[in-house]
Amino acid sequence: MMAPAMRSLVLAVTCCQAAGMSMLKPKKAPRQMPRALVATMVMPGDETPVDLMMEHHMRMISGNMSILEGAVIDNRPPWAEQPSAQEPLLSRYRRTQGSTGSVQVKSVDYSKLSALMARFFSAGDLQLNSRMLRLASHSARSQGLDPPTNVSKLDEKANAARLLGMLNFLELCADADSEVDMCIFVDSTTFLYRENQTGLVEVAAKLFQQDPMAVVLQPPDMCTHTRASKKGVCKVGNATTINHGFFVVNRDRFEGFAPMPVESAGLGSIFEEIFAEGLTKGGVEGAVKQIRCGGAFFIHPYDDSLGKYACPKQQTLGLPAHARATVSGARTKRMSDGHFDEDYSRFPGKAEGAAAVKSLIDRVEAGKFPEAKYPESVTNKCLNMCPSKERIRDGLAW
Repeated sequence: MMAPAMRSLVLAVTCCQAAGMSMLKPKKAPRQMPRALVATMVMPGDETPVDLMMEHHMRMISGNMSILEGAVIDNRPPWAEQPSAQEPLLSRYRRTQGSTGSVQVKSVDYSKLSALMARFFSAGDLQLNSRMLRLASHSARSQGLDPPTNVSKLDEKANAARLLGMLNFLELCADADSEVDMCIFVDSTTFLYRENQTGLVEVAAKLFQQDPMAVVLQPPDMCTHTRASKKGVCKVGNATTINHGFFVVNRDRFEGFAPMPVESAGLGSIFEEIFAEGLTKGGVEGAVKQIRCGGAFFIHPYDDSLGKYACPKQQTLGLPAHARATVSGARTKRMSDGHFDEDYSRFPGKAEGAAAVKSLIDRVEAGKFPEAKYPESVTNKCLNMCPSKERIRDGLAW
């Protein structure tokens, strides 16, 4: 028989091992075709048609070697007075949801803010619902602009709305089908590029397999892609922050972290900051990693939140003007290939504006972009475009 002291020692070691494994589950056997949930979020005043960008994301994020499903987070704050310009497009997605459609629509429920915060973060009783009601009581019109790159410039209401929207992304991920390997959030105005049949999903699946501690991967920007391509490398590097607008979550590994410990969290919290804090305080080193590979990258358009000195003065084109510049002087195109002009009647420029966005997307996907040079063509640590009318006139994306 085992001595009582020895039994106690074995029990203690077993308990410690079990506690350590609660953070990271044992690795699944890798599937031949990884499965990913690709999500984006829209607000009532967003000016960029979500269907065009979602289709662009789904084409560029994988080279047909993965199984993809999409989700649009429909975020309508109670204080927003105008109807959503995206409604006809969202209705089209809803009609096919659960049948032949691969894109679901998730409406944000503002009464669930406290419940979702408590599910994913442990930071005490925040009384968020009462504060949200006070915000809602002071109704104000949305500015009618796509979300800014610099999220620190959001006002209190806009930041609270974005925080709840991102909590809905975590909920989508946590409640996804058990066959989903990773969840990817992409801002609705982010542009993606891949130069061959290997997309971000395939790269992320390989890197998650190589690094069992990684929970969140940050995709490469244009400069990282360029450097890695020249060196012929593909690996991950350490990171302590999560960039706004595009990141990949390993669904199984994330499950072991929630609720994540943070010092404080409230309506003023920036989601990516508390998400990174919760992961790095989870007792597992290297939970956030940066992808350093060539072959694919992301880039955001220019917007005024970057400041007037971010790009040369003549290159401060916001996305609507930028898209229009790609069709300047050309015969106006109508939407085609299953797109209906009337679905874009609520957007600035209507169907013509949507066709201009599609023109910009086509140039990005064709690889018609300038060399990455700061600040002539890129800014904000290579995360944003500096569009040039001259280069656009010559056929480049920006």
